[in-house]
Amino acid sequence: MTHFIVSSGRSTLIEVLIGGAQTAPSFDVQETAPIGFRVSDPAEDQKFKIFIGDVELADDVQAEDFGDTIRWKAGQHLSGASGVTPISLRDAASGDLLARTLALVEPSKLSANAYDTMFEDMRRISVELLLDLISKSRLALAQLPSSRDAGVQSLTARLELSQIQRFWKRFAPILADILEDPHTELRSRQVIRQPRPGERLTPDVLRRFAHRGLAVRDAVRSGELIELSTAVQDRNTRENQVIVAFMDLLRRRVDRSLRRALSERDMRLARTRNYGSTDAALARFIQLREEPKIARLQEIVDACEGTMTEIYRAMQSLAVHVTRMGRQDFLASFNGPFFRSHPRYARAARLMLAFLNNTAIVVEQGDAEGAKSIETIFEQWFFFQVSAALQAAGLSCISHNSIFEPIARDRFSVDLDRNAAIDFEAADKRIVRLRYEPTILPREAARGMDSLYRGNSASPWTPDIVLEILAPSANLRDYRLAYAAVIDAKYTTVANVWDRLQKVEKYREIRSVDTDSQIARQVWVAAPVAPSLQPRDEAVTWSESGEVGANPFDVILGVIGADPADRDQSGAVLKAFVLGLLSHSREYERATHRKDHD
Repeated sequence: MTHFIVSSGRSTLIEVLIGGAQTAPSFDVQETAPIGFRVSDPAEDQKFKIFIGDVELADDVQAEDFGDTIRWKAGQHLSGASGVTPISLRDAASGDLLARTLALVEPSKLSANAYDTMFEDMRRISVELLLDLISKSRLALAQLPSSRDAGVQSLTARLELSQIQRFWKRFAPILADILEDPHTELRSRQVIRQPRPGERLTPDVLRRFAHRGLAVRDAVRSGELIELSTAVQDRNTRENQVIVAFMDLLRRRVDRSLRRALSERDMRLARTRNYGSTDAALARFIQLREEPKIARLQEIVDACEGTMTEIYRAMQSLAVHVTRMGRQDFLASFNGPFFRSHPRYARAARLMLAFLNNTAIVVEQGDAEGAKSIETIFEQWFFFQVSAALQAAGLSCISHNSIFEPIARDRFSVDLDRNAAIDFEAADKRIVRLRYEPTILPREAARGMDSLYRGNSASPWTPDIVLEILAPSANLRDYRLAYAAVIDAKYTTVANVWDRLQKVEKYREIRSVDTDSQIARQVWVAAPVAPSLQPRDEAVTWSESGEVGANPFDVILGVIGADPADRDQSGAVLKAFVLGLLSHSREYERATHRKDHD
């Protein structure tokens, strides 16, 4: 019989019969544990592929055929994984699933801490980027509080709910005071009632009485009912509309938090149901890891529903029309004479204004419940670190593509999708385009679609990060691609970074679609190791101020150490990298220009 075996050292972690039961057995393993794979008694000439999650085992981990056994080299194949991680064996030709097991991965303490640190850094930097962008928009900073650091919140569903609940706890007593004696205005309304003795009636009312065959005096005496214009105290004032509109704003924000928490809760419940088998180890793992998170999400759901009910009842109690208002509408209303002079309404206005100033712009980040692997988080963290370094080097963020998704006038959702990009402008008017996982196509496919193509290959490449430097023409209207650098960001150890650099050296073949020249002049591997810049060629020097000692035509390869646990030093290293990239690319442009004119 043929078995798929997962082992660590001399210990067998799991042995799965190929073609046996459909259920996937599980095993416990540490994230950092080296694991290997083998197939015993394989069919002759049968080829296999191994998938960890949805990702095929790296192509550098070759299968070795020993006749009665096929073996794959052991390694930290689960690095960056967390929780329930499927491992599948498939037929290489047909893709058919042959065997499946579930690795119950316990993350290392380092990974857990690094995850939290990187996530917080991404939230902070994304807010700073958004501020830079908004400050250049037509909205300008007039809509923002005076402090650059105020007025922008980066919130998860849990944090926003907590913020709204704190506000509501202070606002509800003031609202109760207002409801005891709400602002009203005397307005004329059509009311069906008896005419009052001596009441002056309009010709229209007189005609309606005459149509009934009644004299006015007789109608009044008999108590006839008719629709008459009547002065009433009306709560539907501008001031009350502002308060109800504000409560509606709160309600919609709580509803958005509710939907986000429900979505994640349901995703995790589905995961537990999918893995809910008779496997005792799996059941225990889910109970320990998933159920507490589901319970926390359920608490958010319950709290959201309770808060929404309270807000909705308060809105109904004022009994006025609900209208949508923007930030500027609220600010203009708070400056009105009634909000300034009436003690209860003035208190309400001060609280509402403080809330608006504290959340002028909200960047929704989602709940960091481990939805992304630590490898993905490191890639995205490094991308944002490079963007922060570009700003620290004096460049200004001028545009973005698919980084911030507007979901309301003052609300943005931030995430990184493949082919996302941010543009920065340098003092010399050059533009640095920072791209995340761009798809580098073959030449013919890239023509008219992209600035880059890959040489001598039919399949596309997806490097983690590409920095393109665009040089302006004399009129500053047209730009040309002048230089590019590629960075492969990998959550790996010091021992593996140089091997990784060797594998990604191929990216130096990336060329310009317009000029057909080799445009990728630098290739780096970034890893969470001690902060440093280490060119592979020892003759190449790179100072903290960005002075690069290298021939302008040299293709520079190396390793960038960026440790999430050492944020300051990592930031200094990346600033030096950016400054050096700008200076070396400038020298390359000058040298190329001289060469073309010789």
